[in-house]
Amino acid sequence: VDTTVYLFRWPATRLPVRFWADRRGNMRFLVERAVAVWQDQFLYGELRGVVVNDSTAADVLVRWTDSVPPDVPPDTTPAPNACGGVATFDYDSTGLALAGPVHVSLTVLTGGPPASPGQVQACMRRVAIHELGHSVGLLRHSLFDEDIMYGSPIGDYPSRFDRRSAEVLYHTPPTISPPPR
Repeated sequence: VDTTVYLFRWPATRLPVRFWADRRGNMRFLVERAVAVWQDQFLYGELRGVVVNDSTAADVLVRWTDSVPPDVPPDTTPAPNACGGVATFDYDSTGLALAGPVHVSLTVLTGGPPASPGQVQACMRRVAIHELGHSVGLLRHSLFDEDIMYGSPIGDYPSRFDRRSAEVLYHTPPTISPPPR
């Protein structure tokens, strides 16, 4: 039985983590906001990030999957399945290091009950924080729906458990290395 624990985090030597945001819509705002939210979870500056203009110089690339939602004020009325996201890690041949940047995609979901543009925007804010949480090393989903790292987040910000998970992660030796620069 393989009991290896795979942990990834950005080491101090690679800070600030460089994020690139799709230039369409309000993606830059969403990424800057999510980076600030995660930075605020750390007491000692263990994580710092910056949004860069050059995608080739980025550690994390954040794109729209398809359509770009309108930039409107968020509406916090619940709208399940209004949007989604995914973070993709490409590993090298050893499986112990990343081979390139982390890819994050955000998408407007269709097919369910229609969501208002404001509900989609509120969903995008939550999902951006959630997916950037994966990109900074919180690889697994939480089992608790009050956590931003829950599979389908309904909370707007990281919970105490999310904060503790990030704190523990950034004070534990990683087993997966970042990609070469």
